[in-house]
Amino acid sequence: MRVSVVIPMWNQLELTQRCLRSLQELTPVPDQVIVVDNGSRPDPRAALEATLPGVAVLRLERNQGFAGGCNAGIRRAVDAGAGAVLLLNNDTTVHPALLSELTRALEEDARIAAVGAKSLTDEIPPRIHAAYGVLTFHGSLVRVEGWLEPDVGKFNQACDVDSASGSALLMRREAVLAVGMLDEEFFAYHEDVDWCTRARRLGWRIRYVPSALVYHRMHASTGGGYVSPITYLVARNSVLFVRKNATVGQALTYGVYTAGNLLKELVLRWRRGELAGYRMRLRGLRDGLLGRAVPLSDLGLAAPPADHAAVPA
Repeated sequence: MRVSVVIPMWNQLELTQRCLRSLQELTPVPDQVIVVDNGSRPDPRAALEATLPGVAVLRLERNQGFAGGCNAGIRRAVDAGAGAVLLLNNDTTVHPALLSELTRALEEDARIAAVGAKSLTDEIPPRIHAAYGVLTFHGSLVRVEGWLEPDVGKFNQACDVDSASGSALLMRREAVLAVGMLDEEFFAYHEDVDWCTRARRLGWRIRYVPSALVYHRMHASTGGGYVSPITYLVARNSVLFVRKNATVGQALTYGVYTAGNLLKELVLRWRRGELAGYRMRLRGLRDGLLGRAVPLSDLGLAAPPADHAAVPA
């Protein structure tokens, strides 16, 4: 099986170089590595090509987010004849056996659309960053199994799941052609959940493979904390997912839980002096309901002027 690795990036050259260096230890070696640059300033092409000889750099004129960046890379990989495409966050490093473990699992059954890795935090000692997602339609929409568990030995059983994380997701070519691309309306966050949901609706399987490991520097691409683009994007995209995929009962469940969570969160954020983040969450929910596009400039996600260097992570 020919495998292409697709890594979307926006600025953060040093993190992306770190990810590329880790790929040199992969066994087997991927047939192609594609970095999709979402309009970073300055142009990182020369530095990326010097980091990993043979890497293909696909440069977009503007920030199209994780979904848009991945889609550009997936198209390039499929056109080049890839049998599978590994989506990989630029803020990860990989275990040398990642690709062999994921490929072996994908080849077990032709109805497996995609297989996801076990993600550990990039710290010593590591914690579980994420195993897989369980759709609950509660306030957070998805329960991330293993989230920040200190025991990395948990969730060590391979299984079929509702969704696997797009931070390290090996997608079968035939499934991509059948299901379609990631929905770029999500921009970032929950586009992987949406794709897995669409695949399962068509009868495909999504598999979690805990023997495949990546190490994730948390929130390096969008910043951490409550007052960050993540707060807006998760709120907006949860509503967008519900509008696209939920039954009436699931939508009601989501609405009830969200209303209750908002009341509790208001008190908590008021006490902590974090009302700016709370307003960001409300804006995300509103924009999801109204079908509004992500306000990239307001969130600091538009490309900086060409004469400004990227802010280091």
